[in-house]
Amino acid sequence: MAWIEFDHVTKRFEEVVAVNDVSFSVEKGEFFTLLGPSGCGKSTTLRLIAGLEIPTEGRVFIAGKDVTFIPPGQRNVAMVFQNYALYPHMTVYQNIAYPLTVRKVDRKEIDQRVKYVAENLQIHSLLQRYPMEISGGQQQRVALARAIIQTPNAFLLDEPLSNLDAKLRIEARSFLKHLHMELGTTVVYVTHDQAEAMALSSRIAVMDSGNIRQIGTPKEIYDSPADTFVAGFIGNPPMNLLEVEIIGYRVKLEDQLLEVPELVEKLLKPVDGKVTMGIRPEHVKIADRGELKGTVYVVEPLGAEIIITVKLGNQFLKVLTFEEMNISPGDVIGLNLNREKILLFDERGIRIEKRAE
Repeated sequence: MAWIEFDHVTKRFEEVVAVNDVSFSVEKGEFFTLLGPSGCGKSTTLRLIAGLEIPTEGRVFIAGKDVTFIPPGQRNVAMVFQNYALYPHMTVYQNIAYPLTVRKVDRKEIDQRVKYVAENLQIHSLLQRYPMEISGGQQQRVALARAIIQTPNAFLLDEPLSNLDAKLRIEARSFLKHLHMELGTTVVYVTHDQAEAMALSSRIAVMDSGNIRQIGTPKEIYDSPADTFVAGFIGNPPMNLLEVEIIGYRVKLEDQLLEVPELVEKLLKPVDGKVTMGIRPEHVKIADRGELKGTVYVVEPLGAEIIITVKLGNQFLKVLTFEEMNISPGDVIGLNLNREKILLFDERGIRIEKRAE
């Protein structure tokens, strides 16, 4: 049985459809991420789970119970907001204890649970300080401690790392993953950062304009994007998407021809005409006698890796390499594409499926 379930949920704000007929389920103990650009509806979806918004249409279930019209305080979920929402006039101890204090839990039990959680999150030395006296990373841990102390049905995390600097974000990301493994609690996580989503998630729902484009494991989303939106959103750098023409068993890219008989033979239906070809930058190799020729447009050294943008006629293709190369803008280079990794998308941007073997 699904632990959290959306059944054809729509949320409208006057003329704006923030969530459009969305259905999905989250299993118990899963780390489920809602990923997408700003304004795609992911935070509204999270607020619908929390009960901070009521669906215009559809139903929401938590732990098998219809909670569509049940108030937030009765849903037994813990939400961590982007700004942490700590009470500035309370100490760290009081902030963490607050959910239990309002429920009138015994003081001795509150004290034991606060100290236990603080010890596990390595903030026990901060308990008598105020939020303004601790760092952003420490505030994030306090917000998480306040959520954890409730032993909820689910943690709802709304971009909890977005206010941290790059170094702290990486540390906090590792901490969150470890924490999930330790607690085994269901997590629904909202982010626009695809690296966070890929690193943390059991499954990812990619959202755009209130719709879910694809749900899958990080590997499924990365290797087999459902459409050009997902292909272009996931990956750093994202998948190369090139306008090509299929002619028999060849791909025509600008004025160059690429033989792809293995790819065409595996397609569900014969394809002739203009389509979009997708290939990840790491699946393009620079070679002296490459099957394609292009002109180096820009070279971006990023420490361990190098991104090279190559111009092919009026289109651009990115190459990701970990090898030092004596290449400069204006050089003409050869390129080989990994045939097994090429994807094709139709005129609607939907991935053309391959025939079952």
